Amino acid sequence: MMVPPIVERTMKKLCSSLRKRNVKIESVHVYGSIALGDFIEGSSDIDFIAILSEPHTMSDIAAITMAHEEVENAFPQTDIMGAYLLKRDLGKAQSDILSPLTYFNKQVYTDGRGSDLNPVTWWILKKHGITVYGPSQPLDFEVDENMLMNYVIGNLNTYWKSWIDRLEEQMNVHHLSDEEHVTRQLDEAVEWCTLGMLRQLYTIKEHDIKSKVEAGFYGIRTVPERWHGLIYEAINIKRLLPERFYYSNEKRLTDLLALLRYIHAEANTVFDEQGARLT
Repeated sequence: MMVPPIVERTMKKLCSSLRKRNVKIESVHVYGSIALGDFIEGSSDIDFIAILSEPHTMSDIAAITMAHEEVENAFPQTDIMGAYLLKRDLGKAQSDILSPLTYFNKQVYTDGRGSDLNPVTWWILKKHGITVYGPSQPLDFEVDENMLMNYVIGNLNTYWKSWIDRLEEQMNVHHLSDEEHVTRQLDEAVEWCTLGMLRQLYTIKEHDIKSKVEAGFYGIRTVPERWHGLIYEAINIKRLLPERFYYSNEKRLTDLLALLRYIHAEANTVFDEQGARLT
């Protein structure tokens, strides 16, 4: 798969900046929306995993920091995040990786912050990852499907459930105006929660992973029609398109909450049924 031009230029700059500072990189791979064929310039992050040939040193940390500063200066509008790992770290839980080195929110961290080193990342990297530097060959690690399913349902019932709770509190406490700044804030919640939770539902039902936009179209095919307008709106927000389907933020938040509750209940029902069939 070809990577988008902005991704190719950004990663080429990063790899050349690392090489000239003698950072010992074996290979660099992109995953996320790029690997899933749904990168949207101005909306999507560039997610990467760089494989080091030996454990990083303090001088490596300084060199990697300078390399990223150079990339940020060249491409200030591009959001890039990733991790610098040893080959033996691939596929592991973050808690099992010694001092994972990450780049997140335009900073280098030595505590794994912002790394997303979880079964979803490993699944996409293993099955869809694209090598942008180094030998293009299959990565030698396994991803357990049961681990992926358990991670996704756990994430749904903690992180995503907390979003539902916060939005419900907002609905109960505040009357939402239709002012522009409120609309922008709700745009973010509609895009993030609708497409994010539909990705969870897709994984639980289909045992695979789709991009956010593709998960949105999956939702159009599988959830009740009453929420299709909301899903189309979330897709448009993600794609930076202007068309909207709502003129009342109060109505939009009401429908958003109803959809998220539906996804949460449906995913848990399917997960429980799958467990019952296995036993």
